[in-house]
Amino acid sequence: MFRAGSAQSRKTIYRRIAVTVGLIVLVPTIAWSLWPSGLGGPADDETLLHTVKRSRFVHEITERGNVESASNIEIRCEVQSKNSVGTTILEIIPEGTYVEKGTVVCRLDSSALENDRVKQQIVCSNSEAALIKATNDLENAKIAKEEYDKGTYKEAMLQIEAEMSTAEENKRRAVDYLAYSQRLFDRGYVTKLQLEGDEFAVKKADIDYQVADKKREVLEKYTREKMLNQLDSAIATADAAKRAAERTHQLDLDQLALVESQVEKCIIKAPEPGQVVYANETGNRGTKDIIIQEGEMVRERQVIIRLPDPKRMQVKAKINEARVSLVTEGMSAAIRMDAYPDLELGGEVSKVNEYPAPTSWFNPNVKEYETVVRIAQSPPGMKPGLTAEVRILIERIDDAIHVPVQCVFEHGGKHYAAVRSGSQWQARPVELGASSDKSVVVRQGLDEGESVALNAAALREQLDLPALSHESGRAGGPRPSAAKNGAAKPPGAEPEKAAGGERRGPPGGGREGGDANPAAFAERLFSQYDSDHDGRIELQAMPETLRERFKAADANGDGRLDRAEFNAAAQRLMRRNGEGRPTDEPRPQGEGRPPGGGRPRGPAP
Repeated sequence: MFRAGSAQSRKTIYRRIAVTVGLIVLVPTIAWSLWPSGLGGPADDETLLHTVKRSRFVHEITERGNVESASNIEIRCEVQSKNSVGTTILEIIPEGTYVEKGTVVCRLDSSALENDRVKQQIVCSNSEAALIKATNDLENAKIAKEEYDKGTYKEAMLQIEAEMSTAEENKRRAVDYLAYSQRLFDRGYVTKLQLEGDEFAVKKADIDYQVADKKREVLEKYTREKMLNQLDSAIATADAAKRAAERTHQLDLDQLALVESQVEKCIIKAPEPGQVVYANETGNRGTKDIIIQEGEMVRERQVIIRLPDPKRMQVKAKINEARVSLVTEGMSAAIRMDAYPDLELGGEVSKVNEYPAPTSWFNPNVKEYETVVRIAQSPPGMKPGLTAEVRILIERIDDAIHVPVQCVFEHGGKHYAAVRSGSQWQARPVELGASSDKSVVVRQGLDEGESVALNAAALREQLDLPALSHESGRAGGPRPSAAKNGAAKPPGAEPEKAAGGERRGPPGGGREGGDANPAAFAERLFSQYDSDHDGRIELQAMPETLRERFKAADANGDGRLDRAEFNAAAQRLMRRNGEGRPTDEPRPQGEGRPPGGGRPRGPAP
């Protein structure tokens, strides 16, 4: 029993081992046979196809932004800081309140200003007293001059004239008495001594008259002029003191008026009706750097409240620097808000900033430009701060043949599509037009109803492509990663007029200088800007950014760029890169293949 059971167990074990070995051998074999073209891309009969159709081609840029009012009335703090941190908010109306014109929306702390007002009132009183005193001094100086000129001077002159008259009369009498004494002396009635006394009396009277006359002369010529000059100087000094007092008093009054106006500005009223929105500011890390609430300090000229106009709204979005050159003012846009997903609004690009917005601390290398899209007609109930999606229309062609970007690859400076012809693939040269991140317009080369391969670059080895010459350069196609992500523009896409205005930007719809092959870029460049097809491009006809870039390539300095000059500049660039090709050129076919051989795997369906 035991041996028979053991034999049966061994058979079971052997059977299981055989089955396991068979599975190990058969499963990879079956998988290999079922996997398209071994380890490579899809088999020829399973290649993903795209049917060429004629339809509307639309190139849009989609970004997200915030809704704000296009007409914001900003209420600022107009109280001067005066070497202080700011002014404290005592009371503020709740955010979201609808207010009418003249409604008090905020009260600031005015206690310090009221103390300054009392001090300034005292200063004004002192300066007013000084002004009154200066005014009286000026009037007294004027009166003193008039008093002297019309009073004191004339009085002194009359006294001198009286002295002169008295001296003259005394002299006359002395002369008469001398003559009488002389007759008496001749007769012997008076002595010699008496006669000499009478002669001395005559001389004294004459001297008194001369002294009085000299007093008159001194008073008229010197004393009067000196006193008038002194009095005029006193008047001028008093007048200057009065004017200084007037200015000082006026400055004190102006300062008092300023302090009183500052006290009044501590009570802030709404200049227009609207909905109150606090002017909070959010930092790069998501924290609010400025918070508006009671007890917080606000500095001079800081915005406290905004009163948006709900009838004039706009969306502010940020566009990456790689695509901002495609956006110009006047382009039309479609706006859809997260709060109203079923409502689509029309809009127009009203502003594209010339300088990038401040970068965030965790990604400082990403440059974005703020773009304002004005909403054509704001619906009722729209509020600032809502999140919205903006689709800016770059260009639109109502009737065009366009295919996905994966359907086109580049070879020798030309573009090809893999067209299904029976059981074979045919490399069809195509002429490309406008492009977006998903599709490209085919001007010539494809007809409606034809089937093309979605992964055209993966079929490169199966196609009959022309041999490459030294001047044509390496073959290049859309990079697999870029094609998969839909971020790269197919080479050769030319800008066309959009519905909202002229499209601007480099050939190919992407950033300037990002072409995979110099020869291909030259082909697109000359096809776009060589209007007369003479093989030369007028530099003045190119956009300013391209003109500055290719100005150095104009070797002969004639203001024109021909193919030889372009090729020479491209060769110099490749020699500087040290690899024989531009640094952003994709690897030639065969580089970077998966281990084990086979073709690179095409994009996932």
